[in-house]
Parts: sequence; C-alpha cells; structure tokens
Amino acid sequence: MNAAIDEELLRAAQDLLIEEGFERLTMDAVARRAGASKATIYRRWPSKTALAVAAAVALFSVPEVPDTGDLREDLVLCGRAYLHDAGRRAHVLAAVITASRYDPALREAARDALGAPYGGLFEHVLSRAVDRGLIPEGIDVETVAEVFPAIAYQRVAARGLLLVDDDVTRVVDNVLLPAVGAPRPTTGSARTAR
Repeated sequence: MNAAIDEELLRAAQDLLIEEGFERLTMDAVARRAGASKATIYRRWPSKTALAVAAAVALFSVPEVPDTGDLREDLVLCGRAYLHDAGRRAHVLAAVITASRYDPALREAARDALGAPYGGLFEHVLSRAVDRGLIPEGIDVETVAEVFPAIAYQRVAARGLLLVDDDVTRVVDNVLLPAVGAPRPTTGSARTAR
C-alpha cells in the first residue's frame, strides 16, 4: 500500500465528512476528490463506515496514561485528552459521532477505534488508584470510567458542543472524585482554577 495515497484518500474523506456529513459521504465522491478509483478505496477500506472511522482515527493519537502521583491530576489529564479545538479534528469527530447515533455499525466501529482507547485511560487510572489504596476496593471502576466518556459523547453528539477545560474540571471534581470517595479540592485552591 502507498502511504501517500492512503493519506490523500483519508484527507478527501475528512473533507467530505466536514462538508457533507457521514450520510452523504460516498466512495464515488471520495474517489473523485482524491483523484483515485473506487477500487483503490475498497482495497483499503471495505465500507463507507470503515473509511469514515479510519479518516477520524487518522486525526487522533491516544495519549499515554498519565501517572503524576495525584489521582485528581491524572483524571483531569485523562479528561483533557478529550479536548479538541474547533478545527478539522473536531469537525470530523462531530460528523462521525453525530451519525453514529443512527447507525449501529458506525457506532460500534467508532466506539472500538475512537472511544475505547480514550475510555481506557480512565479505567487504567482508576484501577491503579485502587491498587495504590487511594480509593476503596469496592468501587465499580468500569462504570465510573464510563462517566466522562458518556458526558463527552452526549455533549458532542446530542448538543453539538465541544468540551472545554472547565467541563473537565467540573466533571472530575463534582462527579468522578465523589463517586470514588476521593476528596474534592477545596474551593478557591489553585487546583480548581484551570
């Protein structure tokens, strides 16, 4: 496979996702935009869903699991991995997430390729906190780890909004830390003003 052709095809798919949305994205349109054949696309991605997810994934890199030694800071850093400026990445992600509400195959593919790696950040940090004795062993880590990703999904897909840093700190301080029985930062501390 030729990496330059792959990049051109993914860029064309990204452009069309931004301009037309997933529903109107076609392999023909991507082929025309990239100056390639449909056969070239199908050799790389067997379906429109696979192409759209690959186009979105190409814009993201999953950060490493943070380990600052401070549970709150690690959770905030996990949440900040969900922050995106209002540029290309955010528009492509919004197109995929919005369409995934109505397309089960797209939803599953996007969850596996985009959601799981980011959601895994929270689960890893929370499991490690249990191992270190920072939070009680009886905490349902898997469920708590799904809270932030669910809020992020709802904000983007249902409300069409981008997450901002204040959203991250509010969810960590007012939802996640209380859910795991960890102390919340005191009002007015440097930790709440970010």
